[in-house]
Amino acid sequence: MDAKSYAFYLLSKRDYFKDELKQKLLKKGFDEEQVENVLSYLEDKGYINDAKLKERQKELTIKKGESPLKLKSKLYRKGVRNLQVDFSEEEIFQAAVERVKKYKKEKEFKKVVSYLINRGFPYSIASKVAKMYIQGDI
Repeated sequence: MDAKSYAFYLLSKRDYFKDELKQKLLKKGFDEEQVENVLSYLEDKGYINDAKLKERQKELTIKKGESPLKLKSKLYRKGVRNLQVDFSEEEIFQAAVERVKKYKKEKEFKKVVSYLINRGFPYSIASKVAKMYIQGDI
C-alpha cells in the first residue's frame, strides 16, 4: 500500500488535521518527501482542510457543553499548531447552558458557578448561567 492509498484509508475512517495525518504516515514508515507530496495533493483537492475541521470541532464543543479551553487542549493533543479559535460570548454562553443541563446536584449559586468555572468557563458567563439555572429558566 502506498502513502496516498493509506492516507485515503485513514481519511475514510475520520477527518484528520494535516499534522496529525503526517505523523500517522511517518509512523507507518513512509519517507518524508513522499508524505509531503501526498499531503499537498490532499490539500489541493480539498480532502484535508484544517480550518474547516477546526470549525467543526468548535461546533461539536459547543453542542457537548465544553469550554473553549477544552477545545484548545484537544487541538493541542492532536498536534494543531495554530490554537487560535474564536468563540463569541454567545457561543460560550450556549456551551455553558448545555453543560449546566447535565448538573444534577443541589441548586446553590456558589456550587453551580464553581462547577462551570472548574470546567473552563469564565466567571461572567458562569454567574449568568447559574442565576438562570437557579431561577429555573434553563
